[in-house]
Amino acid sequence: MYTMLVVDDENEIRNGFCNLFPWSEIDFTIVADFSSAQEADQYLQKNKVDVIVTDIRMMGMSGLELIENESGRHPDTCLIVLSGYRDFDYAQQAMRFGVRHYLVKPIKYAQIIEVFKQIHSELDARQAKPPAEEKQPAAEPADSEKDNPTIEKIREFIQAHYRDVTLESTAQYIRMNPYYLSTFFHQHTGEKFIDYLTSIRMKEAARLLSQSALRVQDIAHQVGYSTANSFSRSFRLIYGMTPREYRLHGAKETV
Repeated sequence: MYTMLVVDDENEIRNGFCNLFPWSEIDFTIVADFSSAQEADQYLQKNKVDVIVTDIRMMGMSGLELIENESGRHPDTCLIVLSGYRDFDYAQQAMRFGVRHYLVKPIKYAQIIEVFKQIHSELDARQAKPPAEEKQPAAEPADSEKDNPTIEKIREFIQAHYRDVTLESTAQYIRMNPYYLSTFFHQHTGEKFIDYLTSIRMKEAARLLSQSALRVQDIAHQVGYSTANSFSRSFRLIYGMTPREYRLHGAKETV
């Protein structure tokens, strides 16, 4: 069972988060909860936990300061921000300290289930991962996209809904702040969200151009573009030719 510490100066929210959710059913146990980051920091100087859930704005030490301290002490601790502030600056600062999830209050029961299932998978994968050999001191970080179930889930959602997917709909599905998801995806893949979405759409468009007799405007709509002109511009940027040119020549050359 994974251990967790909760920090929030709003007693009602903290008590509800700790006591109104069946944590043991999803293999977590809350070993301590505090109303101030200072108290939590003192506890963490002597104790280690698997997961920390903390608010950001609190009297005295902030949640970000607590996160910074803990990321230095125990870099493998899973850090989660639970905040009522939809502020991109907070998300950026939190990410620099290794925060993997930025949850915005009020958080729903189903969202807690979804997020902590992801966290459980991440912790399981981390425990199962063998140590790097001594001759590989620069081994790939555990946060790379191939080791990250959240990144894989984002990719799968985009691939399944590329026609009408948006950053906001993906963020709602993953239970992340949209700004945080955008930064998170780019940080872990080296690719912007919109660029990845465009590449998926263009691959499907190329397949339809080479394997179907659909009109270009119909293919444009099928892969998520409202007009044939905007589709053609995007297609040309990727393949260096128009959709019609690709159908006549390019498809054969790329087989």
